[in-house]
Amino acid sequence: MLPATLLTASRQRRVNDDSRSEAAYRILKEKIVTLELPPASLLNEAELMVELRLGRTPIREALQRLALENLVVILPRRGTIVADLNMSDLQKIFEIRLELEVYTVQLAAERATPAHIAEMEALFAHADEIIHNGDYHLLIHLDHQAHRMLAQAAQNEFLEETLERLYTHVLRLWYVSLHKVSRLSEAIAEHRDIIAAVKVGDGQRAAQIMRAHITGFQTQFTAVL
Repeated sequence: MLPATLLTASRQRRVNDDSRSEAAYRILKEKIVTLELPPASLLNEAELMVELRLGRTPIREALQRLALENLVVILPRRGTIVADLNMSDLQKIFEIRLELEVYTVQLAAERATPAHIAEMEALFAHADEIIHNGDYHLLIHLDHQAHRMLAQAAQNEFLEETLERLYTHVLRLWYVSLHKVSRLSEAIAEHRDIIAAVKVGDGQRAAQIMRAHITGFQTQFTAVL
């Protein structure tokens, strides 16, 4: 039997390895989503190791996770590339996300707590100022947080995780084309109306607005790309 100190050291090494892998995953995901690592670009493991100051194993584990999320493509004996922005794939993602987001707000209207509502209302307290300043990055963050909070209010962790993965692909579209999209004020108003509907338990109204919200952006994204 291993001494307790050796067992502790072994567990600590696993924790450290997991944390390094998690760090690599989060950093690389952020770079892919924000287009710092452009679509279809080749990833060099050695360069990533130097840049992130991490070993080969955490980098490879992170790339495997990103591949499972369809954010990178691992080509045997050829390397790893950032997944391209394929409009056919994105159209399919929109189709799935539309129905899941609509269902989410219906659940949220049934299950949201006062704390959920207060958090969502606070999120948009300064939204008009953000639009006025033209801070596209903050607008992206605002929309992401709003959808995440609605999923949390639905109180279904499986649904929340699925939507988060789908939204990641949508985020890449945001960074490509947000500066070309004109309906930002309308989008903020839609989010506020959804929250108001959820607050009074009107799932049908919330679903109607969410459907218009997503299809409106889908139409504009398709037009500008």
